[in-house]
Amino acid sequence: MNDATHRGARALFLATDNLRGIMLMISARIVFAGSDSFTKLASEGLPASEVVVLRNSISLPIVLIMAWRMSGFAYAAAFRDRVVISRSVLEGTGTLAFVAALPFITLGQSAVILLTVPIILVALSAFIYKEDVGWRRWTAIAVGFLGVVFVANPFGGKFNVYLLLAQFTAVTWAIRDLITSRIVGRIPSIAVALINTVVVGLLAVPGALWQHWRGFGEQEALYLLGSGCLVAIANFLYIDALRTGAISIVAPFRYTAALWASIAGFLIWGDVPDSWGLLGTLFIIGSGLYTFYREMAVARARRPLRPASPNSSPLTTGEERIT
Repeated sequence: MNDATHRGARALFLATDNLRGIMLMISARIVFAGSDSFTKLASEGLPASEVVVLRNSISLPIVLIMAWRMSGFAYAAAFRDRVVISRSVLEGTGTLAFVAALPFITLGQSAVILLTVPIILVALSAFIYKEDVGWRRWTAIAVGFLGVVFVANPFGGKFNVYLLLAQFTAVTWAIRDLITSRIVGRIPSIAVALINTVVVGLLAVPGALWQHWRGFGEQEALYLLGSGCLVAIANFLYIDALRTGAISIVAPFRYTAALWASIAGFLIWGDVPDSWGLLGTLFIIGSGLYTFYREMAVARARRPLRPASPNSSPLTTGEERIT
């Protein structure tokens, strides 16, 4: 095989991988929208902590099967890893806040606010990792948070305080993602996912007992079953998407979450965003996409200068594929 044929075959292979990664990412976001819809329906009649305990109890067998098939049990020592546990505690804290807010905000609002996680991550990296964030990315961050204000729409005279809970979730999960970058590479994603499922469920138990455990009927049981199954499947699709294609091509499609959540919100609850909400959504998505573009540009510029080190920011390692 000559060089030209080899290069053509490699280009076709990468294009096929990237297309598959894009489809996996879009599928993951659709399934996440379904899971959040079931969670919202369940949390309208049950306390948030009880919903999380029951949802994770349903998810756990699915994750256990995945871990068994992917040899995740060989990494049981990760249960003693402080970084992995800290990540799971942050995940659980954010999840409890998110589920508590869901009955009082639209599904579209929740999805859009969670899309601020990447821009919060950039800001945190500037303070924690001393990442050199130029004026362009700081401007994008400011635009993104202006978008959050528009989504909250305080101009109508009625501010929804539960949007602050959703934003708290976004901040918590951004810190979680920073911690994720510190997890030793030899611990596979499925082991982290298994630990996360267990720890998040246990973290919600005291709250469920304090709020007094409520009985639930057949309808709530179906909502919880749907939520638990779909969130496990969505997490698997998301991990697979990032492992399949180049991050620079696949990751931007996570912003389709706003579309799928808005469609689900309209079909189930009849939610229609107002003009301020639409403008804020565009600001947040535009800010996130531009920030991601700048991150990739910085990573490409620095790659020849120095290799990634254990203390590198997760934004500038120059890696384009998760392994």
